[in-house]
Amino acid sequence: MAHERVALVTGASSGIGKATAELLARSGYRVFGTSRAAKPDAAITFALIPLDVRSDASAAAAVDAVIRQAGRIDLLVNNAGYSQAGAIEENSITDARDQLETNVLGAMRMVQAALPHMRRQRSGRIISVSSVLGHVAPPCVGLYAMSKFALEGLCEALRYEVKQFNVQVSLIEPAFVKSNIGVTPPTHPLPDYADLRELASRFTANGVRQGMAASLVARAVLHAATAAHPRLRYRVGRRAHLLITLKRLLPERLFERVRQRVFAAGSRAGASAPVEVSP
Repeated sequence: MAHERVALVTGASSGIGKATAELLARSGYRVFGTSRAAKPDAAITFALIPLDVRSDASAAAAVDAVIRQAGRIDLLVNNAGYSQAGAIEENSITDARDQLETNVLGAMRMVQAALPHMRRQRSGRIISVSSVLGHVAPPCVGLYAMSKFALEGLCEALRYEVKQFNVQVSLIEPAFVKSNIGVTPPTHPLPDYADLRELASRFTANGVRQGMAASLVARAVLHAATAAHPRLRYRVGRRAHLLITLKRLLPERLFERVRQRVFAAGSRAGASAPVEVSP
């Protein structure tokens, strides 16, 4: 008799994480979503447990809670994260550490907590939500792009390390998504970067306003979770496909022109929408 499939989705209180947890629940998974401040909510269709991915103890406790309640873990979806804004010179080393601590080391903590159970089962899937910015880095989101570039490398190596245990690893690479991802301003804003930072803010705001629904990313996660032979990378959205493909095929100088045009057009497209800023 087939066992009940059990999924753990980080950052599931809203946006991509919530859409993914809900879709997995509708597709037959027993789903545990996580949030830093998990509160009972009768409207959600999955269990919500507390997790701070910046804490080793919290990551271990979240996985232990799943194992205690469900006896196994078949799917880990690393989705928790935020975006650090500002030019590289405007951000502190602490800002960079915090960005990596959540977006990269947070995923690594969850992997290290879940993998022993998957190895014992000799089965499992690990899916991490990356971004087109894991391949192409616009100005004034360099730290966020750095974290996604690093996540790409981490998962690429992990895929080959754990394949021997019948554990599959995939990355989901969307372009802009309509979501409320937190954007943290730079610690030391400098007047010399003010105009470029404003353009970048408009580029991001317009991209989010015109972005794809989180449900489309959730569908890509489900596909990677259920495919007989899952790929390493799943690109979601026309812009993600186009930019990543052009970067691979075009000479560097020509691609730089394309990237500048995309950034300029995106920063002018329509009225800017507010971007949620976390304290």
